[in-house]
Amino acid sequence: MDGNVPFQLPVFNGYTVDKRLRQFRKIGRDMGIEFIEFDSNKGLKLLIEMEEYFSFLFD
Repeated sequence: MDGNVPFQLPVFNGYTVDKRLRQFRKIGRDMGIEFIEFDSNKGLKLLIEMEEYFSFLFD
């Protein structure tokens, strides 16, 4: 392979999870693009939910 394979970011609860930029993003037809920083209150809540949801992977 030539190394130019596109990479799809993971999705959780309808939000695209961008670990590099430390953001959750959601695009809606009527709402535009919603950016949630990991360090915000809503971002921390989503991170906790995501950790709990995937906790079975780390048992």
